[in-house]
Amino acid sequence: MTGAPLLVLFALVTHQSSTISEEGPSDESSISSGQQTPVSKARLDEPAPPGSRKGGDGFGFGGQLEVGGLSLPSGTPGGGQDLFIRVYPSLGLTKGDSFVLRLGANLRMRMVDEEPKQADGDYGARLRREDWDELSDMGQVVRMLRIGQEGRPFFLRVEPFVEESLGRGYLMGRYSNVLSPDYHPAGGSLTVVKGPVRAEVIASDVLAARIFAAEVMLDLGRAASDDANRFDRYLLRLSAAHDAGKAGGESPNMTLTSLGGDIALYKGERLRAWALLGGGARFAESHSPAVGGLLGVAFEGQLASGTQLSVTVQGRRQGGRFRFGMFGPDYELGRFSGTGLAEQPIAEEVLPTGFSGYLEASIAKGSADTTLLLGSVAAQYHGFGRTDLDVSAGFELPGGRTRVLGRAVLTALGDRPRYSVGAEVRQRLVNHLYAWGSGGTVHFPQADNVLVRGVTVGAGVGVDFQR
Repeated sequence: MTGAPLLVLFALVTHQSSTISEEGPSDESSISSGQQTPVSKARLDEPAPPGSRKGGDGFGFGGQLEVGGLSLPSGTPGGGQDLFIRVYPSLGLTKGDSFVLRLGANLRMRMVDEEPKQADGDYGARLRREDWDELSDMGQVVRMLRIGQEGRPFFLRVEPFVEESLGRGYLMGRYSNVLSPDYHPAGGSLTVVKGPVRAEVIASDVLAARIFAAEVMLDLGRAASDDANRFDRYLLRLSAAHDAGKAGGESPNMTLTSLGGDIALYKGERLRAWALLGGGARFAESHSPAVGGLLGVAFEGQLASGTQLSVTVQGRRQGGRFRFGMFGPDYELGRFSGTGLAEQPIAEEVLPTGFSGYLEASIAKGSADTTLLLGSVAAQYHGFGRTDLDVSAGFELPGGRTRVLGRAVLTALGDRPRYSVGAEVRQRLVNHLYAWGSGGTVHFPQADNVLVRGVTVGAGVGVDFQR
């Protein structure tokens, strides 16, 4: 991970009150559970500048301008560390709670060009060419487009993905499309709910042939009966995902499918427990289908204090050319080198067939007047000795003047490991002026699928307003 995903996360959140929000269903007629846990939908909303307009159903306008210095590697083997001026302007429009549009651009202008020299190829010998050299890069102008609301019959999102999951993440789980410093797509998600059916379609890049994934979920109780006591108890999931590998550098294509079910073991006012059953397969022209299966339990609840918790534990049988969550946290690196920096792409990896254990836990706690905290961890241990780990955390001190985000993705510990880390801090100085700083690792895919790793760090100031 680079510092950029953290910048994206801050840029994407809406300028509303400083709260932990739960984007859960607000209509009792919709399918309310089993999509993602309430905790996984919680986020730290960026606090509005003091004196900003709040509430109401009318239009709202916002603006933001960040300026700072950024150190970024050349992205070539043995290359130097270049220095940039980073300028990020953004304008936003909102209409009530059902429409958000935010446009912006992350402009990196090269000021110090170490060997190998690259400035001559930049636009105007300043604007970094790699940020704008393919159609997908135009997608970064759309920082956020949201029409509708989660849980409503229609919900459309277009934005960079930081931690995106399809259903319970059997095929796409905690996926990020902002890992590469040279690839800046906008992802899209469309969710439609009609009676007992909930359908979701995801595109990792709305302007190119990359990952397309879809899930159809059927509430069997709602389909068979009008008795509300049977709603959200027996859920059937069918999902599929395909990566055409045609943007952000070419990579092998991959097609996955999954069939699963959720059975409610307990439904209380503050706690729900689910039994999980699923199977998955991968199909390729040159290979026979590779399959896997899982059994697990999931707990989702809220304490009397308001703290939200979720825990998922699964036992998985997988291996060969298929495993659950292949479109995962660092897939945008793994599609070039599945492990390490110069190994086979994940699409061509063949793992020992066997069992693995998977654990995912999340917490969201706090209020506008106390410290806000979000934390999430996902870990998978394979029987042959490999461990994959993804940890993210964020907090905001009372009043919203100080906020910190961090994430670490560790891949294939015990077997040619790779790590990606990133962190960002923001400190509001006065009403409409704040300081920011970020740092982390960056990975640059090469033409031969080798990854060149480096470090980036940046700092600066920003101004914002909302009316």
